[in-house]
Amino acid sequence: MHRAVAEYATGRDRESELIRHYGHLIDRNARRIAARVGDMSLVDDLWSVGALGLVDAASRFDAAQEVRFETFVEHRIRGAMLDELRRMDHLPRRLRQRTDRLARARQKLEHRLGREPDAFELAESLGWEVEEIESLDSVARPPLRLEEIDEPAVPSAGDGPLDALERARQRERLAEAVAALPERLQIVLSLRLVEGLSLKEIAKILGVSAPRVCQLHNDAVRKVKAYLGL
Repeated sequence: MHRAVAEYATGRDRESELIRHYGHLIDRNARRIAARVGDMSLVDDLWSVGALGLVDAASRFDAAQEVRFETFVEHRIRGAMLDELRRMDHLPRRLRQRTDRLARARQKLEHRLGREPDAFELAESLGWEVEEIESLDSVARPPLRLEEIDEPAVPSAGDGPLDALERARQRERLAEAVAALPERLQIVLSLRLVEGLSLKEIAKILGVSAPRVCQLHNDAVRKVKAYLGL
């Protein structure tokens, strides 16, 4: 067999085995999300993008971050499904109303506090659970991914060379700011922004309380902004 064909076949077998072993995670999240938006006909489409998310997650997993593989891939699977829903703009009216209400509350608190409120402050203001705030946030706005720092800047159609250079410079500065953080804060940012873990999940990994994780996250963001002069 030609080497390229053999490598392709091996890769396909590996992907099939991965999907067979972790397919229950894809199925669980596809059904849960479809039920949440009130359209079970979406299950097949969500399953397909979830499978792609699983394969991508497996290729990106880094055991050095001390996060369980299953936890990591499930968040990637769910993230891929939510990205697909955003692309389709497939949010039911009630869910859209709640995300709009959350956005208004966030704006009011930010104006009053002089900074972006955290999930606990938003939950207290709205009388909701912290988990609902985080769940709505995951649907309403895609998470920031720190790995984008290492990706080359892609100019848009209207950009000139100076625009591309400025974006590349900003990305380099952000990478420097994150690298300057204490290791514990770097880990919190990575778990929160790259892997999309909730405050409670990060708290369990680090062995601290969820409010403490919130404090660490806010501290990290504050230090990054200070480094960048924002």
